[in-house]
Amino acid sequence: MHGQISKALMQVNTDGGESDAIDLRQLQDFFWRRWKVVVATAVVVTAVAFLALLMVTPRFTSTAQILLEPRKEKIFGAEQILPELNLETSNVDSQVSVIQSINLLRRVVEKEKLTQDKEFGQSQKLGLFGFLTGLFASSEPAGKVEPQAGDQIPPDVLASIQRLRSALEVQRVNRTFVLSISVTSEDPAKAVRLTNAVADAFVVDRLDARYDAAKRASSWLTERMESLRDTLRQSEEAVADFRKEHNLVTTNADAKVTVTEQQLSELNAKLIAARAETAEKRAKYEQVAQVMQKGGNLQAIPDVVRSSVIADLRKQQAEVARKEADLSTRYDVQHPMLINTRAEKRDIERSISAEVQRILVNLKNDYDVAKSREDSLDASLKQVTGETGIDGGVGVRLRELERINSANKTLFENFLSRAKITQEQSTFEENEARVISPAIKPNAPSFPKKGLVLALAGVVGLLIGIGGAVALDMLNSGFLSSREIEEKLGTPVLASLPLLSAKDREVDGKVLDPARYVVAKPLSRYAESIRNIRVGIQMADVDNPAKVILVTSSFPSEGKSTLAQSLAWSAVKAGMRVMLIDGDLRHPSISKQFGAEAKPGLVDFLTSAVPLEQAVIRLDDLTVLPAGSKSQNPPDLLGSERMRQLIEKLRELFDYIIVDSPPVGPVIDAKVLASLADKVVFSVRWRMTPRETVAEHIQYFMQQYKLAGAALSLVDESQAPRYGAYSQYYGHYYKKYYQN
Repeated sequence: MHGQISKALMQVNTDGGESDAIDLRQLQDFFWRRWKVVVATAVVVTAVAFLALLMVTPRFTSTAQILLEPRKEKIFGAEQILPELNLETSNVDSQVSVIQSINLLRRVVEKEKLTQDKEFGQSQKLGLFGFLTGLFASSEPAGKVEPQAGDQIPPDVLASIQRLRSALEVQRVNRTFVLSISVTSEDPAKAVRLTNAVADAFVVDRLDARYDAAKRASSWLTERMESLRDTLRQSEEAVADFRKEHNLVTTNADAKVTVTEQQLSELNAKLIAARAETAEKRAKYEQVAQVMQKGGNLQAIPDVVRSSVIADLRKQQAEVARKEADLSTRYDVQHPMLINTRAEKRDIERSISAEVQRILVNLKNDYDVAKSREDSLDASLKQVTGETGIDGGVGVRLRELERINSANKTLFENFLSRAKITQEQSTFEENEARVISPAIKPNAPSFPKKGLVLALAGVVGLLIGIGGAVALDMLNSGFLSSREIEEKLGTPVLASLPLLSAKDREVDGKVLDPARYVVAKPLSRYAESIRNIRVGIQMADVDNPAKVILVTSSFPSEGKSTLAQSLAWSAVKAGMRVMLIDGDLRHPSISKQFGAEAKPGLVDFLTSAVPLEQAVIRLDDLTVLPAGSKSQNPPDLLGSERMRQLIEKLRELFDYIIVDSPPVGPVIDAKVLASLADKVVFSVRWRMTPRETVAEHIQYFMQQYKLAGAALSLVDESQAPRYGAYSQYYGHYYKKYYQN
């Protein structure tokens, strides 16, 4: 039950750890391990940037601003002849190209004599900034204006123009009508001078362009006006001659129509009015005729309804009807008063009918009168038209000549007005572009910005350092913690052995080897780890406690010999009878540790050169069997029957037999010795032994069911993970429980 609960708790902890996408403590742990790499890289990059800044010549930028504005008070008509500055977005942006044009910059170069300047002259030395600028500059700068044919620019002037253009920057300020002009130079005073020179050149260029356009427009209008004057005079003479030839008299001196035409116009107007009146009368009469034809109510006709006589009769009719109704309720039908009332009612109805007939007769009479008047006007119009029919062609020709004369007169007057305006405009210079902010001397260089460059260098250095640190972590193929070994290999880890520095192993002024340190400091962190390994070996098979323990690793220098000695001394400290066998016949590290590399040992015993009593060394309560003489066939000796008999004999004499074998990677000796051992402890060096190699070598012992577990050796607890899935908690949190 206890095992099931522990397994369940481990599963919960594992699931909880995997659910976290990003563990900030792991990031903290990463920077704790790699902060030296990150900081060192940042410092180096910043130092390189600082040295580069010392080699770069500082450059200064001065800026002026120009306002583009149209004319505030326009002379009427001049805007249609003289060119004006169009302030649409595309045209404002076009002024940027004008400022960068060769023609405008040539003025500045010649005025400022830049061909003789060291920086902008043809013999200029590029330097680092000039090299970088030329490297990234376009071969065909924006706004380039090709020189006109026959206008050859000297090479030195052209070279100065190109360098000035490279140092010039023109841009529109946001979406306003303000242009910002900046020039960069090594001399701040020169930057100010050139910036103001470019701005002044642009203003003068706008004035010259407008003045030249006004003069050209005035000259053209004058020539055109003389031609139009002759044309107008000819058209007026043609009209006068035609009137005189056909005896066309006008009503007054200024009128353009004859008497007959005026009479015809008046008759037309009267005929139109008469036809409208006749149509109205006919509509009323036809409406009455339709009502009478259909047997409708004539009293509903609009003229009848509007009649005041009919209205009075209807009032009388209503009063009599009321009186008749009143008498009918009091008297019988033969009563004289009722009979008189009914007679009066019939008289009123006859009067209404008579009035309606009179109104209908009046409508017919009105229609007849209007029709007669229309016919009379129509006859008069036909008579006049017949009289003037002969003159129709003459009138058409006259009107044609008058239209031509009117058009010529209008065109001449328009050109005359514009010519006067243009002549005045050519003598009036109005500024469409003006400098609103002249250039001033800069206080600090614009390039390089040392603070910004150093800050960026620091940031880049940090990023490079972090990238390098991440790369180092990714290139690290070893294991970082015991839990990582258990998860990736499915192998229990008996303990993690901390890396002991010489200072840590110093006892009473003497530096001990790790194995002796276990005896001298039994309450230390290292001694506790060794005890964990012994307990782990025992718990690997509780029913059959292991006596023969084989210690091996994948490669040399992984701490297996030190681990074997430490296990031996720890067992001795626990009161056990311990035999330590140096089974590494190729590189006997334990024999060298005990100074027995020249003494007889295991090889000598297996070859029957010496008895066992002469081959062993006794140190306090520890018995050591060194490797002995050199051998040409170590695997055969270790797998011999005599070796098997030796192990069986030692089982009876000792409680703990620890065999230090060669690494598994280079030789097969460890696998041979594994058949004689009860359990195998596999040493894995922290961060060094590749995971794939460990998985390959440890697989054999797992298949033989001889593996007690792995030991993570030489763990640098200052660099081991403190947080996350593979953290080393005890080395950091439980330090107060150990006494070094």
